[in-house]
Amino acid sequence: MTEHKKLFIHAAAVLLCSATAFAQNSTVRIGVAQAGSAFPDASAADMARVSEGDFHTAVASIGENEVIMFADGEGTPLAPAGNKVFSSSRNWSYTSLGESDVHAVPVREVAAGTPDINTFDLWTDRARYNPGENVWIQAARFADYPDATVRYRRGAEVINEHPLVQEWWMWTPPATDYRGYLVDVYRIDGDGREVILGSIGVDVSSHWKRFPRNGYTAWYEPGKEPYIGGDVAFLNRRHINVVQFQDWHWKHHRPYCADAEYTDIANNRVSLNVVKTLIENQHSYNMHSLFYNLGFGALERAGAAEDGVSDEWYYYFDAGHNEKDYHRLPEGWKSDITFVDPGNEAWQNYLCDRNDEVYRNLDFDGFQVDQVGKRGDGYIYDYYGNRYLMADRFPSLLKAFKSRHPQKSLIMNSVSKHGATQIASSGVVDACYSELWGGEADFMDIYWCIFDHKQAGGNDMKTIFANYMNYDYGVANYGKAFNTPGVLLTDACIFALGGAHLELGTGGNMLCNEYFPNTNLHMDDELKQAVTRYYDFITAYENYIYDTVRELTPTLTSLSGHELCVWNYAGGPKPRRIVVHAKETDSGARVFHLLNFKNINSLSWRDLNGDMPRPEKQTEITLDIDSDRMVSKVWAASPDTDACAPRALEFTQQGRSVKVTVPSLDYWTMLVLE
Repeated sequence: MTEHKKLFIHAAAVLLCSATAFAQNSTVRIGVAQAGSAFPDASAADMARVSEGDFHTAVASIGENEVIMFADGEGTPLAPAGNKVFSSSRNWSYTSLGESDVHAVPVREVAAGTPDINTFDLWTDRARYNPGENVWIQAARFADYPDATVRYRRGAEVINEHPLVQEWWMWTPPATDYRGYLVDVYRIDGDGREVILGSIGVDVSSHWKRFPRNGYTAWYEPGKEPYIGGDVAFLNRRHINVVQFQDWHWKHHRPYCADAEYTDIANNRVSLNVVKTLIENQHSYNMHSLFYNLGFGALERAGAAEDGVSDEWYYYFDAGHNEKDYHRLPEGWKSDITFVDPGNEAWQNYLCDRNDEVYRNLDFDGFQVDQVGKRGDGYIYDYYGNRYLMADRFPSLLKAFKSRHPQKSLIMNSVSKHGATQIASSGVVDACYSELWGGEADFMDIYWCIFDHKQAGGNDMKTIFANYMNYDYGVANYGKAFNTPGVLLTDACIFALGGAHLELGTGGNMLCNEYFPNTNLHMDDELKQAVTRYYDFITAYENYIYDTVRELTPTLTSLSGHELCVWNYAGGPKPRRIVVHAKETDSGARVFHLLNFKNINSLSWRDLNGDMPRPEKQTEITLDIDSDRMVSKVWAASPDTDACAPRALEFTQQGRSVKVTVPSLDYWTMLVLE
């Protein structure tokens, strides 16, 4: 008997019948037969009952010299071309153009596991590729695996594969803009199973803003030049495509200094050449470099008046311009920060002139504008006694920046969501940036932040979170490691909801504090490997995670005893559940993000004390999903296992019921129905 391979029948190739073959309530039969033989035989199975889109799909088996054949309920073979239309379904038509369009894909078993990056890893020469650019890939340990194969995929679709035969090689991906790919290396073990050795994501995008992966740098001390290459390479391996230069500037009201060395706000020494070298190095990886500065602050003790800042530009707590608003900074720093009215046109022109100096002398790609959150009741007085809601002054400030430098990127922080709607609806920001604190500590706050930004700025508006992990733990435990479960659960939720997380810094650093040079906590090897996989995952599957057109309100049931919770506008995640957040992509795929909340100790993303427990791994999660469409392919992928490689899953569909078993869930597994 010939060994059979399991097959998934792609919907677009299944319906090979003429329109006359479909009488009301007729049945389509699917089976396997020897090439050239009669069909159907007794083994043929009902595939689709036609009336009102009542689908019955099947998984078939096929061996050598066998073919998939179709017949009507009377046993008459169906013609090799045709279509089928369902009046009550969004699957309006399926057409086969001929035998060559029928693709039967063998499904090999995958040996489960989490490959060790220290044993085998891949690197690429860019964090982001422009359409048409070649991708150079490195596998330093290639000689240790003479039987390995390199595979290129978009989603679960295999584009190409070839033997792994050298350390560096070139791949030319399709030139389509804004596409993510996974490159993985595998070998076949003695049992015929795939063993995934390693993988890496590839992003082909002409601009960072559609799929932002934001990182930072905050160290510019003289003599740092020899270490910059390695520091930035860390970000490149995690596909960071836009980098914030925190506290690089001389004065808030006068950011650029022409001296070879100057001091920042904390009086740390800054080398102008280090700043330039960092920008150059990031550009070599196709990263964009954004300079950070407060949008409406001046350093009075550091010569603001002498530098041309007028008292008439500040804002005040009283109509008589007696009390300015200050942000107090530690003793020994350069100055407290005095706040200027962001809507004052003279101030806007002044700071635009100062930004001209920055762009003339440093090759920055844009401006990361900061603010300080709501002050008092949120209302301010200008010098002349006019009262304004401060957040309403932000759009004109941003438009002034964009008008002066229309080709430069622009982002503005909304601290604790202050001014978020005004910023998102300004029409000039490339992404929304939110620094959340204790008042927005719930996972549901992440959801609403993304939701509100899309409502104000359009469905394509992306959100970057500056969410500082293990904050209290970091203050009290200098030199210790981040709590891996807390970081990964928060990352999984942010990414699954369609957001980005500013967390990774040059040199392998991670944020635990609003003062970016703070390095109280570090990533241990487990977290560093896991985070690398997460960034590979959101890069490889960016079209399934970020290119979404609507949120779904799925009806799904666990057939395996797992308790489920749907996360959408009607309610957030619940403890002791597998949480499911579902969306539809612009390509029509239905994506179900499974998040493991089975043994969490809090519904806060902050993991303040670093005590979020490790999740209880869930296995064999059998789901019954209501679907109003015919499903042709089901697959799952996770950053927590198989080095992000997708697994094709067997499924059955009867009517609207799709039954499928998800093999495992650690923190996050993505299930896709196509």
